[in-house]
Amino acid sequence: MSYDIIGDIAVIKKPMKLREEEYIKEIRNRYKFIKTILLQETDVLPPYRVPKYRVLYGEDKTETISIEYGLKFKVDVVRTYYSPRLSNERYRIAKEVKEEEVLVMFSGVNVYPIYISKFSNAKKIYSIEWNPFAVKYGLENLRLNKINNVITFLGDVRDIYLYIGNLEDRDAIINNNIDYINDIIYSNIEVNNIYYYEENELIKNIKYNKIKKIDFINKSIKLFDRIIMPLPKESHNFLEYAIPLIKSNGIIHLYQFFREEEIENNSYNLLDEYSKKLNFEYEILKILKVGDIAPGIYRVCIDFKVIK
Repeated sequence: MSYDIIGDIAVIKKPMKLREEEYIKEIRNRYKFIKTILLQETDVLPPYRVPKYRVLYGEDKTETISIEYGLKFKVDVVRTYYSPRLSNERYRIAKEVKEEEVLVMFSGVNVYPIYISKFSNAKKIYSIEWNPFAVKYGLENLRLNKINNVITFLGDVRDIYLYIGNLEDRDAIINNNIDYINDIIYSNIEVNNIYYYEENELIKNIKYNKIKKIDFINKSIKLFDRIIMPLPKESHNFLEYAIPLIKSNGIIHLYQFFREEEIENNSYNLLDEYSKKLNFEYEILKILKVGDIAPGIYRVCIDFKVIK
């Protein structure tokens, strides 16, 4: 049986090997605390990488609190991506961090930043996430876990990276996408400073401290000791934004999906391609399988040192 337990919600994954009733019976007998059982009906979908679900049993709810390694993560599974299967990998990464400044791209509900804060001596952790619902839950998770060394930004990595040295905690850089602005309003998130590219009256409906055009902030990158890129299908496309932000001899954790027989070759080929394109040298420290997504296909983490 393939299913995940997220707090008091069980999520059944397709393809299903048994009838729905048999899954429900198995889960209810094994996990007495489960209040809702959902069937994941699709793969992750744009724009926020979350699937569609159908309630099979119990309460019609999708918000819960998941606990892993003693940490609490409040999530809404229909609005935010979250996988309990990566808890050991998150702990592994956190234990690698020394007295460093760390950047987590695609940070979701702040799971990696919270692990790093709790299980390392990191000086400061910076978190970038585009999904306003995830950022809202991520800020709440910082409070739940009493974290005070994580700086969270709302926006696209491709926008944030140019200004990251001059941004403050809970700052947002917002493009003029109407659907995106409406999502930010609907999420009810409270941001600090909003920086926008084009005038749009809708933006004023967001809860904010100050609002300014992007021209009012100077471009300023910041260098990090370590960058985590947990977006396997697309993370390599963001190396052009990560490399300018990593110190020489800094470490990047890059996640990819590879077939088992291609893991080593694909890892080296990918870094060969991008090191030539972006003018850096590299040393691979580890290539690890950190979970499977289908028969013979694995989520892989490439830990590599960047030499400039």
